[in-house]
Amino acid sequence: MKYFKQAIIYFLIYNIDISRIMKGEQFMDKEIIYKRSRKDIAIYLILSIIGDLGAIYAIQVNSLIVGLIGLIAFGCYTIYLIVRLISPDVLLQVNKKGIKTKYTKGEYLSWNDISEIYIDNDEYKDRPVDVIAIKIKKEDEKGKSIKFPKVKYKVRGDYNVNLQYSNGNLEVAYNEIKEFYKNNIK
Repeated sequence: MKYFKQAIIYFLIYNIDISRIMKGEQFMDKEIIYKRSRKDIAIYLILSIIGDLGAIYAIQVNSLIVGLIGLIAFGCYTIYLIVRLISPDVLLQVNKKGIKTKYTKGEYLSWNDISEIYIDNDEYKDRPVDVIAIKIKKEDEKGKSIKFPKVKYKVRGDYNVNLQYSNGNLEVAYNEIKEFYKNNIK
């Protein structure tokens, strides 16, 4: 029970698995996880509930078909968001197996297959978007260690992780990955 308070704080702020903290495990040196922000999901949930209420109002003012279509659509989306609020999507997971993102289809990118990890300052639809870019090694690069260069501009990696809607900061995540690699892999 001595880890209960710490478990609740890490669960609410960082979306860390409570069961691991309750067992007294040190989690930061074994795994790094960034999940979609609960705050972000809650905002969409509020908007969806407003849509549900609008659909109910449409039914009450004799617009039955529009109200039912809206209620079904917003109702399904509300249920989906409640599930995501309870269990947010994992955007980035780093451990001794490698790096897994939502773009790797559940597979880990092995540390042996990664050549570079860097922050890429890019644009998307005329808005600045910073991502953690991961480059995969070419055949002639096998055996070399991973490089962590300085920030690059508009140099896309093979996998790009946008942590804008996560529970963490991009620079902090980048430094955590670098430290994790240095302390646990290299």
